[in-house]
Amino acid sequence: MSLPKEPRQKMINMMYLVLTAMLALNVSAEIINAFKTVNSSLEKSNGTLSTATSEIYDAFVVSLEDPKTRDKAAIWKPKADQVKELSAQLSSYIDGLKEKLKKESGYNEETGAGIDNLDAATRLMGTGKEGEGEKLRLALEQYKKDILAIDPDITKEFDHSLPINTDMPVSQAGNTNQEWSAAYFHMTPTVAALTILSKFQNDVKNTENKVSSFCFKKIGDVKVIFDKFEPMIGANATYLMPGEQLEIKAGLGAFNASVKPKVFINGNPVTVGDNGVADIKMPAGGSGGHSLKIDVKYPDPSTGEEKTISKTFDYTVGQPSGVAVMADKMNVLYVGVPNPLTITAGAGSEKVNASITNGKISKNAGSKYTAVPDQPGEANVNVMVDGKAVGKVAFRVKYLPPATGMVGTFEGGQVSTAQFKAMGGVRAVLQNSEFEALYQVISYTIADLSSPDYNPIANNGPRWSGGAATLVNNLKPGRGVYIDNIKAKGPDGRTITLKPLSYILR
Repeated sequence: MSLPKEPRQKMINMMYLVLTAMLALNVSAEIINAFKTVNSSLEKSNGTLSTATSEIYDAFVVSLEDPKTRDKAAIWKPKADQVKELSAQLSSYIDGLKEKLKKESGYNEETGAGIDNLDAATRLMGTGKEGEGEKLRLALEQYKKDILAIDPDITKEFDHSLPINTDMPVSQAGNTNQEWSAAYFHMTPTVAALTILSKFQNDVKNTENKVSSFCFKKIGDVKVIFDKFEPMIGANATYLMPGEQLEIKAGLGAFNASVKPKVFINGNPVTVGDNGVADIKMPAGGSGGHSLKIDVKYPDPSTGEEKTISKTFDYTVGQPSGVAVMADKMNVLYVGVPNPLTITAGAGSEKVNASITNGKISKNAGSKYTAVPDQPGEANVNVMVDGKAVGKVAFRVKYLPPATGMVGTFEGGQVSTAQFKAMGGVRAVLQNSEFEALYQVISYTIADLSSPDYNPIANNGPRWSGGAATLVNNLKPGRGVYIDNIKAKGPDGRTITLKPLSYILR
């Protein structure tokens, strides 16, 4: 671009460039925190997948030692070892890119330095054939080809289903001038680039788990009684976006016809095919972390007794770009109490509104909201900009933890007689919680344990009155007091029974 000679026009052009740069740097703290949360979840998921796949490789070693499975294991273990080696190489390469990116940006997780650096990923991943981004894309495509080339059966099973995708992002699919690396990494904050790398690493580990599970299943055609069973659980992905389908396959490792399993997802039975594997498809759910409890039940061939092996499958649903809903106090919502939320959607707060599927939500000021769920289970917070839905985030909803009964500040033990009498009654306190939830004591019984006859006296309300007040006023040092049947009503409307209290007066 030729620069104008007129000084005033030069100044206008310079101000435009500065303003453009400032706009590019305007990455909100909420979006940065959202990427940190997703990256942490992905790294946890990667660790879970590595552990599950390691169990499959251990099972191969056991199968080689068993004369009844040795022949088939000798065929398929080397193929699984190739999967292991190829996956380890690519995962290590991606780890190296993460370390280079952290060094390039001066990233420090503890201090937050470099976390929003927009230049480091652009410089490192670059454009053209020499950039690390293009090298990563080629490495992912070569990995996919190498995995499929290990065996014709693997090609037939996974030709169109391996979770390795190097297509352009959906938002850039129509931009024919955009390079792959630029679409993912150009002017991307460091924490977002690390999250993208973790996502590709998750795809590699998921591929390794699915293909190694398939190799192990190939030795299970031998009709034999095994003394150890391992559930085989695979999924099309552990990181999805809202609206995508989650696909799960669950069954028994080294399956044979005599031990066809039953499979349950979160307690609900699912259909198991003739190959002993349940192929389940379900909606991914709202944004955030999710867990599925998978139970595999099978008859023990030697005893006929039904046995159960359970595992938890964790996955993450990403948030649509720009949408972030964060609970300010806890990572769950509690019934009947105000739960503060921060909601952003890449637009001015005056344009943003939200609704909730379980309970009520109200807007306070700016990006601050308060949610009050009605019942335990799940609540979806739906975010809208100018009345149009732009995304939703799911939260688990629980009852508040039970309160603790107290006389004054004492939960029990030795208490001064004068102090005990001065407290005036029983109260219920929610301890070790971010919430200041008020519980109202409705009734309880109190008894003097030193009396020859155990005669608990009923008392209504928190303060002792009537017969209970007389009993307390007559207490002397050395006596024991037992308070039981403590009923308290919480802010969620439930009446609960608290643990009994026992005191020795001195």
